[in-house]
Amino acid sequence: MRTLKKILTICLLSFYLLLPVTEIIGVTYDFTLTTDTTVNYTTGDEHVEVTTLYTREIKNKGYYFSKDGEQTIHIPDHPSNSDEDMRRERDYKLKSLSVTSDGRNRINYTVQEEELGKGIYVKIPNYKETTFSSNYRIYITYLTHDFVTKLYDWVVIEYPGLHKDTEFEQINSTDKTKTKISYNLNIVVDKNIPILAKVSPKKYTQKDDKEKTIYSFDGTERISNPVYVEFGTKQAYKFEITLDATKTDTFIPEKYSSVIDALSTNVYELSLPREFDENKQRVLIEKMEPQPTKIITDTEGNVIARFEVPANIDSQIYVSGYILQEQSSYQEKRSIPNLSYREYIDIVSKDVNFSKYLKPTAYWQSTDPFIIETAQSLLQDNKLFLDVIKNNYTYLNDILEYDTAKKERIESSSNYERIGAKEALQGGASVCMEYSDSMIAILRAQGIPSRAAFGFTSLSTDASNKIGHQWVQVWVPEYGWLSIDPSYESKNMMIGESLQYVLWDAFSQEDLSNIRFYSANNTDFDIKAYNVKIYAVDEKSVLESTTLIPYSEISFQEDKEDLRESVDLIVKTTLIGKALIIIVPIMIILLLLVVLLSLTKILIQRTKGRKADQF
Repeated sequence: MRTLKKILTICLLSFYLLLPVTEIIGVTYDFTLTTDTTVNYTTGDEHVEVTTLYTREIKNKGYYFSKDGEQTIHIPDHPSNSDEDMRRERDYKLKSLSVTSDGRNRINYTVQEEELGKGIYVKIPNYKETTFSSNYRIYITYLTHDFVTKLYDWVVIEYPGLHKDTEFEQINSTDKTKTKISYNLNIVVDKNIPILAKVSPKKYTQKDDKEKTIYSFDGTERISNPVYVEFGTKQAYKFEITLDATKTDTFIPEKYSSVIDALSTNVYELSLPREFDENKQRVLIEKMEPQPTKIITDTEGNVIARFEVPANIDSQIYVSGYILQEQSSYQEKRSIPNLSYREYIDIVSKDVNFSKYLKPTAYWQSTDPFIIETAQSLLQDNKLFLDVIKNNYTYLNDILEYDTAKKERIESSSNYERIGAKEALQGGASVCMEYSDSMIAILRAQGIPSRAAFGFTSLSTDASNKIGHQWVQVWVPEYGWLSIDPSYESKNMMIGESLQYVLWDAFSQEDLSNIRFYSANNTDFDIKAYNVKIYAVDEKSVLESTTLIPYSEISFQEDKEDLRESVDLIVKTTLIGKALIIIVPIMIILLLLVVLLSLTKILIQRTKGRKADQF
């Protein structure tokens, strides 16, 4: 997943005459350069107003800046936008762009548009001299949708971090003058915004007044660390599953199968969204056509429905419903037990039920010498369980490089090109699957029970078909399954409850699909015929509905086949079964005819015998 989390660098200002720096106690500065950025959000909007004040001050009376030269300000493109969206957003920014000296008096500027993805440069000539008694200020204001995500009563405001090489103090090599540079960021929201849920970086200040709340972040906390502020503790999504069950049987006429449907039947098993404790995920069913013949929950808690459809006509399986989620507020955040690593290992090693979450597989090579060596090196000096998790996370972010070209190939072809943990860690092309596979292999090598989670993330109100996402879950005593997404590359690690992830399935083994297709015809399942739409909706409208069916009111069966079901499946979906359907009735009819003829013969003989006795 790639949004502002991946692109941490934002080039805000390049001064022709000076490149600035941060104050140390006891140091006297000749110049100060301050960038104060305010991101202002009004509840209900889908955009923010960004205002940046650039201030240049001279602290040493022996210096001044002339009017010569210009300043260059960079306004970035959103890295996850399509080309069309980037063009549209650029127009939106430029139409609202304002450059002033004091918030009122406009300053002339020119715009240089780079190729898509590299942003816009705004060039502003120096409009006045800068002296000891007269500071130089520029206000730049524009509107953008890039830094805010709003899904009904859930709002996220993100702002890019500073580059890892950002300096806060600079000394001129020629005249030894010292410059202090500051980068301050304020996120301003009104009192109507939903309750605060998450903030990163953790070090910030909060100021409240009657109308606004201001969250302030110092530049030193933003090095390679985007600012992330999330509001809202509830979210609702609608899901629609569609499977186009195309005709596979060209032999049995429909007029016969309409009498005996077992003559031409295909059977599909499809995953339905599951429920999950961490984010209080629960499911409400709206519609299922046709009705499934059975619904089971497997040992991982996954929900699987079996559907039977005619094989000799085109048909469709359709399931719709809603997913409700809830997370803790920032003040009441659910804590993750932070045991010592040794205590954690002692607890889980005593429970045989966790053994399947520690076994190696073809893609989770936890017993491979390379994986073991890597896993053990990450344990050094980490005495707490959560420190081990975070160290693994950081390592994967450092060693793996997200391959957007591979992601695009997957989206266009549905071919996942899975390479496994070892190859990924040795430089193989990686997307979310490789991040997840690599972490699971390392965790299992460290003795930490883990499994793959599959579902959807980065959701919006867009009702188009979605591509799935893979992340990791580890078992934590007195907590349950803890979600971790190492492909979310940020110091603000994605660990724990979240409203941005809809869990569909969880897997202890490497096979990441519960979709099954049974047919007597020599036909493979076409994954392109299977589509999932999932998009945010207003929770209030969902709760007002009286026709939705919660899972608690649906009869689930255990994940095992009894003899009757096994025979039924064989009869309907194998050539032998089809033959039996045709042959057995014929054999029964022939048997009945033989019996009838035998009885008739016996009756005739008895009748003749009686007539003979009469003479």
